[in-house]
Order: sequence, then C-alpha cells, then structure tokens
Amino acid sequence: MKIQFLFFLLLSSGILMVAQKKDDAEILRLTKIFESNKTTLNCPLVASKIDFKTLYLDENRKPTRGIDLISDSSAVKSPLEGYVTAIFPDEEKLNSIIVCHGNYFLVYTHIYNVSVKQGQSLKTGDMVGAAAADSKGKPRLHLEIWFNSDKLWPPDWLICSK
Repeated sequence: MKIQFLFFLLLSSGILMVAQKKDDAEILRLTKIFESNKTTLNCPLVASKIDFKTLYLDENRKPTRGIDLISDSSAVKSPLEGYVTAIFPDEEKLNSIIVCHGNYFLVYTHIYNVSVKQGQSLKTGDMVGAAAADSKGKPRLHLEIWFNSDKLWPPDWLICSK
C-alpha cells in the first residue's frame, strides 16, 4: 500500500517544497539504516573536520543545530542511501540540497556544483555536489541533520577529523 509521505519546508525565500511519495516499508527501512549509523556516519564533505569556531545564532541569539565542515576537497558525498527531496538556492546564491533518509533528512548548504536531481535515489558514497570555498579558499559545507522537522546535533552522528 502506498502512502503519501509529505514533508513541507517553508524556506525563507517563500518556496514550499514537498517530498516524494514513498511507501511505509521504504521509509521505515531508510529510517532504521540511518538510526543504526548514529556515531558512525561518515562526514559528507570528504576528509573534513568540524569547524566548532563557527556559531550560528537564530533570531533569539540561541545556537542553531547546524555545523560547518571544512576540507581540502570539495567533494560532497551521500554518507548513506536515500533520495533527493529538494534542491533550491540558498542565501548566498549557491545551492542547498535536502536528502531524505526515511524520517531523517540531511540538509547540505553552500553547494556550488550540484551533481544530483530532485527525486534521484542515492547510494552510499554517491556524489551530491561540490562545496563552495569560504573566504580562506577552503571548501566549506554547512550541514544540518533533521528528524522530521526537529534539528539534531550533527557531531552526535558524524565521524569527522578533529
């Protein structure tokens, strides 16, 4: 039986995104795979480290749950299988990509070269795009992990260089 799995995202630009239809079994399978990789999820920006010096604040001056990854390589790869839910411009006129992993979503921001299409299925290690360089010329990727619409703390999930 097919159900309509909808995930709405109202972006600051006023665009409304809707995820594709997936059946219950596929959503459950992808969710379990993601959950079983907590603390061992490879960083999507190849050979990256977490930039803990970067602190993002919301309108109430509280830290957001996203992190920045920096690397010498701009390659952004999917750490697990999933499917591309949305691709849209970010605030810096680059791109953001949302990849669905069941009830979990990886949100990649600061992508200058997108290698995927909306609706595309991804396998572990598939290229998602290339991270744009920061002011120091280093590839930098902003990453968020969501459980449905709740933002999680990525360092609880990822294995990256320190």
